[in-house]
Amino acid sequence: MAGKEEKLVFKTKVGAPPEEVFYLFSTPQGWRDWLCDSARFETHEGGSYQLAWNSGWYTSGSVLKIKAPGLVRLAWQGKGEPGQTEVLVALKATSGGSEIKVTHQGFGKGRTWAAVRQDARKGWETGLENLVSIVNKGPDLRITRRPIMGVLVNDFDKKIAAKLSIPVTKGIRIDRPIAGLGADRAGLRNDDVIVKFGDKTVTSFSSIPTALQGRRAGEVVPVTFYRGSQKLSVKMELSPRPIPDFPVDPAGLAERLRGMNRELVQEARKVFEGASEPETTSYSGPEDWSAKENLAHLIVSEMGSQNWISDLVNNDEKEFTDLGANVRAHLQAIIGVTPSAPALLKRYEDACEETALLLSKAGELKPRKASVWRLGYNLLQVGDHTRSHLVQIKAALEAARKR
Repeated sequence: MAGKEEKLVFKTKVGAPPEEVFYLFSTPQGWRDWLCDSARFETHEGGSYQLAWNSGWYTSGSVLKIKAPGLVRLAWQGKGEPGQTEVLVALKATSGGSEIKVTHQGFGKGRTWAAVRQDARKGWETGLENLVSIVNKGPDLRITRRPIMGVLVNDFDKKIAAKLSIPVTKGIRIDRPIAGLGADRAGLRNDDVIVKFGDKTVTSFSSIPTALQGRRAGEVVPVTFYRGSQKLSVKMELSPRPIPDFPVDPAGLAERLRGMNRELVQEARKVFEGASEPETTSYSGPEDWSAKENLAHLIVSEMGSQNWISDLVNNDEKEFTDLGANVRAHLQAIIGVTPSAPALLKRYEDACEETALLLSKAGELKPRKASVWRLGYNLLQVGDHTRSHLVQIKAALEAARKR
């Protein structure tokens, strides 16, 4: 291209054959696994693609050439860039796996292009470092390096805002702060709604990764939130993200999950011990859940995990992770089909086993360590969510006994 200068070339090696690595450069799920948050990619010459990030930046263009298992050539133009560039990905088999060569060329001259080139260098270096991690071991560095606030979150919509006397309808509602972590130490409480984190406005659960982007554990960040109608601000020290150790293999992960679920089912049965049927259906107010509705919610959560595993097998993972409001009619429908507490507990136990069994049979995920690692990281944290609802169940039963 006339007037163009300097190309960027990146080389790295991974311990997987080109056939497996090619997936990461030729499918929407593959691109999301290591580089971006949202992807559309037509796997044929002349097809179009778009890669996007939660920050609002994106790049798009056409597929100039694609040949399995070793070549992808893309016309590339990012948001705000003055012109189109070209990206060439070449994969070569090595004795230990594959060599990856990424060439980004066609940058123009001048200050604007120099900034584009600098951003491209940083993006490819960070992305390829993550690619090596997910292929060789599984951990997604975008997650492991990101600190945490230390909260469990809950639904938030107009109805909930009105009930809590909060004058906004967008934000992150805290279900509970995790003891000893940043939010807890800063004094945040259940039902506080965070609306600003540092200099970033947060509107929903999916705002959290963007708000935390580029930050490190130990940083102190100003947080603005509502407690009822009162708008408050505190300074929060970000906590390091605990990363569990688990097998990055569907069958091994399923066994780990099965063991955790057995403990959770036993805890749930213990909470319901001695409860009468009327007590399990009682609630203190029209917006509060009964013990049975909380248990039905745990069943719905298992259904969500099963859908996620199936979506990954089908290369169709949902991109947008905002927590939709719980549909109470769904909870009541489950109770309508499974009306007694013992039957509902058995259904919860079966749902947990179905999740583990589905994962153990998802052999298609075995070579895709990124997907398996992400499943493990999230599914093995379900215990915190479950136990928060067991606390609610216990409170609902105790309230019913006092009436």
